[in-house]
Amino acid sequence: MIRKSFAAALLAGAFSMPALAAEPALKVVSLDMEGGGGTLFVTPEGTSLLIDTGWPSNFGLLPSPDGAKNSADRIVAAAKKLGVKKIDYVIITHYHMDHAGGVVDLAKRIPIGTFIDHGPNQEHAAPGQKPEFGSPDLLYPEYLKVIKGHRHIVAKPGEVIPMGSMTDTIVASAGKVLAKPLAGAGAPNAACNTAEAKSTKPEGGIENSESVASLISYGKVRIAMFGDLSWKNEYELSCPAGKLGHVQVLIATQHGSYISSNPASIADMRPDVAVMGSGGKKGGDEGPIKTIKASPGLMGFWQTHESFAHPEWTPDKNYVADLNPPKDKVAAMAKQLYTTPPDMGYNISLSITKDGSVTVTNSRNGFSKTYQVVR
Repeated sequence: MIRKSFAAALLAGAFSMPALAAEPALKVVSLDMEGGGGTLFVTPEGTSLLIDTGWPSNFGLLPSPDGAKNSADRIVAAAKKLGVKKIDYVIITHYHMDHAGGVVDLAKRIPIGTFIDHGPNQEHAAPGQKPEFGSPDLLYPEYLKVIKGHRHIVAKPGEVIPMGSMTDTIVASAGKVLAKPLAGAGAPNAACNTAEAKSTKPEGGIENSESVASLISYGKVRIAMFGDLSWKNEYELSCPAGKLGHVQVLIATQHGSYISSNPASIADMRPDVAVMGSGGKKGGDEGPIKTIKASPGLMGFWQTHESFAHPEWTPDKNYVADLNPPKDKVAAMAKQLYTTPPDMGYNISLSITKDGSVTVTNSRNGFSKTYQVVR
């Protein structure tokens, strides 16, 4: 009788005990910017960082099925969903239209604290030529108007910027890379000696090589986010010895275009989880996909967009947020680089705990997978 009463008391106590609270997590959203740049970070205490702002209005992202009229609409919607009323830090990696173009619209929609960039624009129209719409020559003066009166940091390689419970170590900026390896890095990188790693690729514009490259730390997890850093800069950052070392999460450089993801860089970082912010008609190229997927230890590879040209590169659609339009419409849409978005603005989201649990979720279908990246 006593045993039964004791067991009943234990059972009643178990039901009355408060449930264990979930461990606080860093939230990361790789936003669908239609091939533009835009990644939002929000710490458990609410500190927010946005890296890049997508396209300007009336270019790149036209009115879409999800109701977004421009990139700023999608950024603000994601921020609101995470309870963000002010973006504490905005990093403009470089002044190309698909990364810096949305900053004017965004500043009208939501308060911004600190702006971080690489310094003055370095990409100019040839003498005697008129700058094209959306060129850095035109965007940079507008950006200077936006940041007037705000705290402003010109990023330097090796600089560490505290952002609440996460930190951002700048590993490249203004065409310069880290002078010395980070703690725990510095091992010789055999991948530097391959013909592919040493090969020459186009920059895609001088401003790509100027990109602010960040290594964000949250607890035991490190997240690499390099904007459109060029193939040559990637090599310099990881050769002849790797200056970065193992990262748990990689946000693929330059949308996964063929002039990025130098194999020496991927070999240096050896990512556990990779997210590629590509567009249906931009990035998501075969070389970077194969290089990243072949990295030893990679547990998961996710994309914001399926490739129009090569849907076979992403056979499991659960890992792709935005799918291609019907086959009979692909050809017509492919000819219109900046029009007729086929998607609904679906994102890839990550929830990251300090001890190294990373849960990735596809907002299109709710498909989710958890990886223990610190072992």
